[in-house]
Amino acid sequence: MSSSTSLATSSSGWSPVSGGPWRWRRRLGDELGEKPEAAHRLPELPGGYLYPVLAWGPNNQVAGLKEALVLGRMLGRTVIVHDILNHYDDKGPADGAGGGDVHRSMDFSLVFDFDHLSRHQSVVTLAERLQAGWDAQLDAVAHFGPKFLAQIKNARALNVSDERAEYIDFERFDCSADQMEAMKERLMAHEVVAFIVYENIVRDAGHGIKLRVTGELCHDEYLRVSAQLTKSEALVELATEFRAKRLGGGTEPYMAIHVRPYPDTCLYLWKRDKYNIEQAARSCKNKNLYNVFVQQTVKAMKARKLKSLFVMSYPDLRPRISAMFGEVGVSPIYYSEADLEEAVGYKSVSLLGMVEEEIAYEADAFIGTSYSSMSSIIMQERFARGKPKGSTSTFTRTS
Repeated sequence: MSSSTSLATSSSGWSPVSGGPWRWRRRLGDELGEKPEAAHRLPELPGGYLYPVLAWGPNNQVAGLKEALVLGRMLGRTVIVHDILNHYDDKGPADGAGGGDVHRSMDFSLVFDFDHLSRHQSVVTLAERLQAGWDAQLDAVAHFGPKFLAQIKNARALNVSDERAEYIDFERFDCSADQMEAMKERLMAHEVVAFIVYENIVRDAGHGIKLRVTGELCHDEYLRVSAQLTKSEALVELATEFRAKRLGGGTEPYMAIHVRPYPDTCLYLWKRDKYNIEQAARSCKNKNLYNVFVQQTVKAMKARKLKSLFVMSYPDLRPRISAMFGEVGVSPIYYSEADLEEAVGYKSVSLLGMVEEEIAYEADAFIGTSYSSMSSIIMQERFARGKPKGSTSTFTRTS
């Protein structure tokens, strides 16, 4: 969102966004304490800094980042935002194009609109902290049990050190006022505290969070954060240009789907000449996805009178998916690595996925895959944009 953009709340609970690409974003109601966008960037807080240690793939990290933003609000700390680490098999270009070290990560401001976020929450970039003289040494690392301790490697990957940090185990997070006060007091002596976060602040943040106000403090705060962590204008422009060129000039209605065999060990079964359901039962959590996704997609397209289909999938699965849709007379449209390279000058599976998500956000209907953090993030954003509830779903009978 540009610096000139402002929000004006309507009585119906929706907010028109003038000057931005989103048109409408959901508000959760003044009775829940949501504040309108500030005119300028919010200042850093006296309570210190919170450094998010994010886990797993890019969309798991995005879910964890939202949890960290929730925690920053609760603890009165400024959140240090940083690069999103690439998917483990994303090699990136050899010349370092694209900002940061694209062999390993995507620059935060390449993916997200920092200006927009900074008007809703106290945030600072890692680069800004380093320029201000921070030595990249964490004072403490907070966690909730031992489960994700190994993910501290992702802080080290961005040259942030835990060498002198005190490790503090809060064992379990319940988002209660008493626990928040106890955590504030325990961390008071530490200026920069890292939190290892993934589905320990908000249940199911990366996989199937409830997309409705529940009255649960951290859950509802997470939904507010989802409405404020928006994609960057540069990334939105990539998606907008693609829709204009390949999806009916940007005005024709279209369906978007995300086809994600899960876990990664399942992928090779989709590439074989014949799909073996018995082997899939041993390797896949959604063994029957292969048998139902085409039929369910076509049925949804007919019901909504949609002619264009945008498909998100791993690039090496696309020939098989195209052949399966071709058997029923449907020609899928993909955002390809060649499309991305033409636009930004290099290939990146991780950045490709971020552009795909933006295209899926604006689809007239979306069907995702259960278990997938990518589908979950898309569903969260579609909720934030106020897409009709019935327009967003997941494939059924996949297990």
